[in-house]
Amino acid sequence: MPEVSTHVRSLKQSVYASLAEKMKALPEPPIGLHLGDTYAVPPAAARWEGLDLSAPGNYRYSHPSGLPVLLEELSVKLARENGLAATPDWVQVTCGATHALHSAVHTLLQPGDGIIILSPYWPLFGGMVRCLGAVDHEMRLADLEMRPRVRALYFANPNNPDGKVYSREELQRLAAFAQEHDLWVISDECYEHYLYDGHQHISIASLPGMAERTVSVFSFSKSYAMAGHRVGYLCAHPEVMLWLRRLANHSVYNISPSLQKAALAVLRQGRQFVSEWLPAYAAARDRMAEAVKAKKPEGGAYFFPAFRDAQQAWDFVEQGLQAGVAVAPGAAFGDDFAHHVRICFTSVDGKTLERACQILQRLFQSL
Repeated sequence: MPEVSTHVRSLKQSVYASLAEKMKALPEPPIGLHLGDTYAVPPAAARWEGLDLSAPGNYRYSHPSGLPVLLEELSVKLARENGLAATPDWVQVTCGATHALHSAVHTLLQPGDGIIILSPYWPLFGGMVRCLGAVDHEMRLADLEMRPRVRALYFANPNNPDGKVYSREELQRLAAFAQEHDLWVISDECYEHYLYDGHQHISIASLPGMAERTVSVFSFSKSYAMAGHRVGYLCAHPEVMLWLRRLANHSVYNISPSLQKAALAVLRQGRQFVSEWLPAYAAARDRMAEAVKAKKPEGGAYFFPAFRDAQQAWDFVEQGLQAGVAVAPGAAFGDDFAHHVRICFTSVDGKTLERACQILQRLFQSL
C-alpha cells in the first residue's frame, strides 16, 4: 500500500483519542464538559427556514461564495457589529469556521512558512498548519517576538480555551507588530458574543491599517447554537478574497442552500437570541467558578484551571471520568499547557451542570 502524505503523517495524535477510548470503557456516559458546544436550542428560524422540501432551489447548487442575499446581510452585520467597512465582495460563506480557517491557512501560507500562534489555542488550528507543511510557533502574548520565515499571526478573541478577551491596547500591540513585520493576521472571532462583566469584543481588522492584512473568521455555531448546520464565514479585503474564494471553491464548492437560508433568517433577528442566552451562560460560569480553582473567563465558554504538573492534570481527567464528568486534557491546547484541563460550562443544562459542579468541587477539594 502506498504511504499517505508526509504532511498528514505530521499531524499529532489527538489527546481526545485517548479520552474517547477511556470513555468507551465506562459503564455509562459521563457528563460531557470536554467538547465546546451549547445546550441551547437554536432560534426557531434556524429550525424551520429553508426546510421546505418542495422548493426546487434547495436541491440545486447555490453560488460558490454564498447566497447573494446572505452575503449582503453579513456585510451589514460586519459593519454594524464589527466596525468593518465590508461589502458583499469582502465575504465568503464557509462550511463552519473550520473550513474558513483552513481556507485562510492554505491561501496565506506555503509549505515551510512560519506562523505565530498565540497560545493556548484551539487544537485544530495547529493541525491545519502542520497539514500544509507550514511551521507553527506557539507563543504567549507576553513573549511575542519575530521568528525567521514567519508570514502570519493567528489568535482567537475571545480565546478558546482560556476565555481571554483582548483589550484595545493589546490589539493595538498586535496590530503594530503585524505592520512592523508585514504579517498577515488570522483573527478567529467565533465567540464574539460570549462576553461577561462588561468586556467588549473588538475586531482587530477595524483598527487603522489592519483591514488589508487581516482575515477575520466568524461562525453561526456558537452565537446561534447552530454547530450542526456548519455555516461560517470569513471577511477579507477583496484582493485577498479573490484567492480565498478560489481555495474555498476547490475544497467545499458551496454550502447547502437550506442551511444558508436558515442562517439568513437567524441573522435578521439580530442579537435577540444572544441577549436571551448570555445571562444563562454567565450564571453557569458563576456557578462553575464556585467549584473550579481558576479565575473566571472574560468571555467564551470555558474554564482552564492549572495543576501542579501534567501528571496531576491527567490524573484529574481520569478521576473525573470515574466520577462521571469528562473534561478535556490541556495538552491539546499547546505544548506548554499539559498541566491544565479545559472545562466547558455551556454544553449542558442547568440541572446537569449542577451535578457536574458538585462532582468537580469534590475533586478539587481532594487535591
